[in-house]
Amino acid sequence: MISLGETLSFLPRVDSTNNYAMAQIRAGLAKHGNGYFAAEQTAGKGQRGKGWQAEPGANIILSLVLQPHWLQVSRQFHLSAAVALGCYDFFHSLAGDDTSLKWPNDIYWRDRKAGGILIENLLSGNSWQFSVAGIGLNINQTHFPDALANPVSLRQITGREWDVPHLIKELCRCLQLRYQ
Repeated sequence: MISLGETLSFLPRVDSTNNYAMAQIRAGLAKHGNGYFAAEQTAGKGQRGKGWQAEPGANIILSLVLQPHWLQVSRQFHLSAAVALGCYDFFHSLAGDDTSLKWPNDIYWRDRKAGGILIENLLSGNSWQFSVAGIGLNINQTHFPDALANPVSLRQITGREWDVPHLIKELCRCLQLRYQ
């Protein structure tokens, strides 16, 4: 089995990594485990049509292509749980015990939002074709738009700057463990 993030493609600027991953799938250019990460998104997506804003180059903006053929479509929550727990494991390892999940898609540190997950699915009847797990985690950003309620970054929590590409590989390792 190919590991999640085994093949990572860097996108300097894109509307949305989820949109890009879906376009790659539709063009027949993506396979399970491919990851697409961006320095900047111009139209990042969140849950229920909300946008996701991030300072260019400062955060993890990643979409992973998944083919969960082994999982019944009616059990989609298990995929969401695996992705959420992988993100939790990753952030908890760096930010500590004040890390929590707001099910099914938000990573929190104390009462402050550190990241979010958006999973989009391509189904054919009762058959799962692909899923794209979009993950946004605040890493080095220290200033956020006023409209955001209680955001926080890993840098604000730890007081140090982080190497985002290195952290993406570690995140993929955590996700792979939960996906298995």
